[in-house]
Amino acid sequence: MRLTLNEVGALPPSIVDILGQNQGYVILVNGKPGVGKTMLAQEIARTFPNTFMIVTSSENTANYKQALTETHPEWDRYHVAVSFWRSDLGDDMSQLSLSEQLSALTGKTVQLDGYDIIVIDSWTDFLAPYELAKRSELEHVLTETARREGKRLVLISDCSDDNQCSPGTLRAADGVVTLNRLREEQRVYRRIIIEKMRGVPIEQDEFLFTLHGGRFTYIPWYQHRYPAITVEREPISDPSRDMLSTGSRSLDRVLGGGFQKGALNLVELESITAPYLETLYIPFLSNQLQLGRPVIIVLPEGWSSERFVHGLSHFVDKKTIDECVVFFGRQALGRIGNVRPISDDPSKTLQEIRYEANQLARRFDKEVTEFFALDALENKFGPVKTTGMVAEITASLPETETATIMVLGRQQTISSSSLPHSVHIVVREICGVIGIYGISPKTGFLALRPRLAGGFLDYDLLPVL
Repeated sequence: MRLTLNEVGALPPSIVDILGQNQGYVILVNGKPGVGKTMLAQEIARTFPNTFMIVTSSENTANYKQALTETHPEWDRYHVAVSFWRSDLGDDMSQLSLSEQLSALTGKTVQLDGYDIIVIDSWTDFLAPYELAKRSELEHVLTETARREGKRLVLISDCSDDNQCSPGTLRAADGVVTLNRLREEQRVYRRIIIEKMRGVPIEQDEFLFTLHGGRFTYIPWYQHRYPAITVEREPISDPSRDMLSTGSRSLDRVLGGGFQKGALNLVELESITAPYLETLYIPFLSNQLQLGRPVIIVLPEGWSSERFVHGLSHFVDKKTIDECVVFFGRQALGRIGNVRPISDDPSKTLQEIRYEANQLARRFDKEVTEFFALDALENKFGPVKTTGMVAEITASLPETETATIMVLGRQQTISSSSLPHSVHIVVREICGVIGIYGISPKTGFLALRPRLAGGFLDYDLLPVL
């Protein structure tokens, strides 16, 4: 099962594949309390109706019942709840069936006919009443019986860096999956790592996941591509007199409407490469052009005007681009006539940009949208002079309705803290997923999930909670 467009709730493909096979297999899911292990187990039950749950706490039982009532209306048939105190066990359980073994261990009648997947949550609590030697015996007996009967046994464990799983548990498991809750840049994200999956090729062993919407949802690696069939969509109008759309309704909601007019909007990119840059500029600039607004673009270092136009022309008529856009670039080469070189003098460069902006504004009777890549200016003039140029541009903005978006690479010498921005978002990669987070306004990590079915380069932003 692969993740689809607006789906909430999905397991990594390798886990789905192994649980769907008709062979005995043991998977150990470990991680600290609160990382999402129980919600992973719930997603297994939703995905596979032939799942039987053994739950070891009243709190967990209530959570499972609330989460699975819709998909498992006859909940009592699908689970047993286990108390901590158990009766003493016989010396040899190896000759019993898995149903008989679990019935003896839980003190309840466990019927596994028709159930090929058994989830024990938590395995740590399940073994807690027994002495260490008995635990090792139970691990061995249960896992071997599950394999012999062709059952998939999923053990939810509280092992972590501070409380390591026993070597016997790790050896007994065919697959080991670790969940982490990590903190970076004062923001939280969640990661699932497939440590091993015996006998199964693993194409991807690390995923970002979220618990947004009360469901476990893995997020696949970002793949940068255009829709198979591209279209010109209806443009998104300005949400207010003071704001204009980013070209993505998801990002507009995050920013409280969109980019601000009469102010500096700063976009900090991990890398000035196509996946990061095109994901941002194509929705934004194509929307501006479809609204009839002219655009001034300072090209990123190493980008030609033809390359920029190639991305936009999938969704905007090329004639519109030729008429409404003026490019400035250090490598101002190419066959397009609306390309200007960057002067050796920063003041003259600003004058030339303002001149072209005024010409476009008069011609189309609309405010110009400005999209400047700061790496080209920094490489041309140095960080100090470029910072001064940005300050001069920003100081003149409040008297206008101009929307100025500046793109800053994270490898540049210029620091975002030295720029007088009103809006500041960061675009970066986490676990193979392109994510966005806001500094002003402040937000958590938001995973970018492409939405191409409509024929446009659009995306949803999924909170990584």
